[in-house]
Amino acid sequence: MNQEKTFTKIFTDERLPFVELRYSNSNMHYKKHFHDTFSLGVNKKGVSIYLNGETSYTLDKNMISIINPNIVHSCNSCSDVLNVYYMLYLNPSWCANIQNIINKDIDTFANIPVDILEDEDFYNEYINLCEFLFADNYILDKEDFLYSFFIKFFSLFLNEEKEDIVDKRFKEIMFYLEENYRENISINELSKEFDLNPFYIIRLFKSEMNMTPHAYLLNLKINKSKELLRKNHSIVDTALECGFFDQSHFHKNFLKIVACTPNEYKLNFVQ
Repeated sequence: MNQEKTFTKIFTDERLPFVELRYSNSNMHYKKHFHDTFSLGVNKKGVSIYLNGETSYTLDKNMISIINPNIVHSCNSCSDVLNVYYMLYLNPSWCANIQNIINKDIDTFANIPVDILEDEDFYNEYINLCEFLFADNYILDKEDFLYSFFIKFFSLFLNEEKEDIVDKRFKEIMFYLEENYRENISINELSKEFDLNPFYIIRLFKSEMNMTPHAYLLNLKINKSKELLRKNHSIVDTALECGFFDQSHFHKNFLKIVACTPNEYKLNFVQ
């Protein structure tokens, strides 16, 4: 009788030093332990007994385990079946900067007040995030997915500041992106160009546009690509002119924003 093989895959990238992701299948029983990261975990397959501090939970589908830094915990399979799970570890300082985007009064990591989140939408989005990190996607897109997901996640538990931020440099940043839409500009490059904290720039865009700078830049690229396609430019030339990494990158982002493929869009204007 063939037994299912165990595996463990780890995602790290020196360009995203604040995150580590583990994808594994196991029915090993871990001793109680702690780590200095903020962690989220889910079972993609299987059920676990999740212990956080002195409280025990059954971790099943549509549930995300939430582990604040230095909290003693364990998560062990309930049966001999191999659990398939994702475990994401984040630097608390990075998380605190994300929390500060939501509420400027936060300057150190604010512990999340619950041990488990049962929410099908967040569960599915978390799995999508993990799969996206492991897949062959561009690093700027991975970074942006992390920013977007955790702004949304931490907003569940923090008092979001509704006050609009007034900063004349925001228009300067927008103009810079509009003039340089062909480039794939990172948040760190924007930070250096304008001598601003990268998380402050994200906060500006969240306040003014309710999107990240990277998402705004992608929208500029897509809007320009629509103009070119309407003028019967080829899809290859359009992707190149608008600064997409390749045709696949162009196709995926066009579909997300326009809800049709570049070719489907072009056919509406070229007979």
